[in-house]
Amino acid sequence: MPHVTVGAMFVDLHLHADGIPDQDLATLAYFGVKAAVTCARDAGAGGALELRRHWDELVRVQTIRLEQAGIQPMVALALHPARIPWHGVDDLLQRLPHYFDDPRVVALGELGLQDGGQREEDIFSRQLELAARLRKPVIVHTPAREKASRTRRLLALVKRSAVEPSHVLVDHVNAETFALVRGIGCWAGLTLQPGLLEPDDAAALISKHGADRIVLTSDIGEGATDLLALPKAAEALKSAGLSEELRRRVFQEGPLAFLKS
Repeated sequence: MPHVTVGAMFVDLHLHADGIPDQDLATLAYFGVKAAVTCARDAGAGGALELRRHWDELVRVQTIRLEQAGIQPMVALALHPARIPWHGVDDLLQRLPHYFDDPRVVALGELGLQDGGQREEDIFSRQLELAARLRKPVIVHTPAREKASRTRRLLALVKRSAVEPSHVLVDHVNAETFALVRGIGCWAGLTLQPGLLEPDDAAALISKHGADRIVLTSDIGEGATDLLALPKAAEALKSAGLSEELRRRVFQEGPLAFLKS
C-alpha cells in the first residue's frame, strides 16, 4: 500500500456524500479533497417521490455537510439505471432541469446502463438529450457485470445523441473498457475501489496512455470503497515516476476542465 502524505489537492467528480459520515468528510478534506461532486446514487428502485426527495436532500442537505467539512460542494442529478421508478419518469424528467437553477448543480449523473434492455436505454437516451439541451456535462455509470458489452452499447447511444463525447465522463472504467471510452472522445473515469481498481493499476494505465481525458474518482459512500483512495493514488503515481504536472492534470485540472466542458 502506498504511503499517504498530506499536501496534494484533489477534485473528486464522483462520491456520495449522503453515505459518508461527518468525520469521514473531515478526513477527506484533511487529506486534500478540496471540491467534490455528490452524485445521485443507486439505492434500489423506488417511487418517483422517493427519488425527488433524494435529489432534494443532495442539493439542500449534502451540500451544506460538504461545505462545513471544508469541501466545495457540487451536485450531479439523474435517474440512476438501478433506481428507475416504474411510474412517474416523465414527471421526473420534466422537473430535473429546474434543479439546475442552483449553480451548485453542475452535471447530470449518475445515468447509464445497469442490466440493459430497452427501458434503460430509452431513459438513458432521454437524459442525454436533456443534457444536450441544458449544455451540461454527464457522469455515466457502467456496471460491474458485463461491463464491456454494456459499455459498448452505451457508447453507441452516446454517439447517436446530441451530446458531444467530450462532455461525457464514463466512470468505473477498467483496463478492458479504457480504449473503448477514450476512442470515441469521452473522458475515462478510473474509480479506485479495493479489489477492482487499485492505485497501482491506475498508475500503470496513466503511465501507458498519458493523462488526456482521464480523471480518478473514489465513489466513496457507495459500497466497498477506500476513504483515502485519491491520496493513495497520488502516491502511486509519484512512485511510478509521473510528473507533478501530470498528477495535477489528473487530480485537479482535468476534473475542472470536464465540468466546464
